[in-house]
Amino acid sequence: MKCIRHLLVLLAAAACSHVGAQTTVAESNAAVFKACAEAPASSAACPLDAIFGLIKLAPNNDVLDFRASNTVPLVVGQGYGWVLKLNRKSGKVRVLERMTLPEAPKTWGTGGQPHGMSADRKTLSLDATLTVYDGTISKAWDVVKGDPPGRYLISVYVEGSAPVQFEFDLVAPR
Repeated sequence: MKCIRHLLVLLAAAACSHVGAQTTVAESNAAVFKACAEAPASSAACPLDAIFGLIKLAPNNDVLDFRASNTVPLVVGQGYGWVLKLNRKSGKVRVLERMTLPEAPKTWGTGGQPHGMSADRKTLSLDATLTVYDGTISKAWDVVKGDPPGRYLISVYVEGSAPVQFEFDLVAPR
């Protein structure tokens, strides 16, 4: 099953299309990717490409399905997340992930990870070490009861790089 997970992650990274991304975020991300591609090979890990979308996970967290999308249905249990292609094939990288919601949720679920939170409870920051699989890293979240609808922003800093950003809308299903 791990081989399937890695294959799906690679396919998701290769299919990166920035579907529906706003120009400012897409331009910002393009500048980050260009700077990383031009950086010396001995420099720290940095992102070369990225994709955001809907994720379906198995109970053991293996990826069963990934579909690029900048719209997430407001359905409890709906998975979503990002995949970053890096300038290194393996190892571990330190990542700061910052998620900002349109308003404070009823609860924040961090899976027990140490985190920081803004005074207004709208922004959560997680500092984590992620394992690089075949040149990619990823993070997934689930919609939970009490998540507010609206525009979300996730900023991902890989080992101090400029942020890769993902804007998406959490919307009521049709």
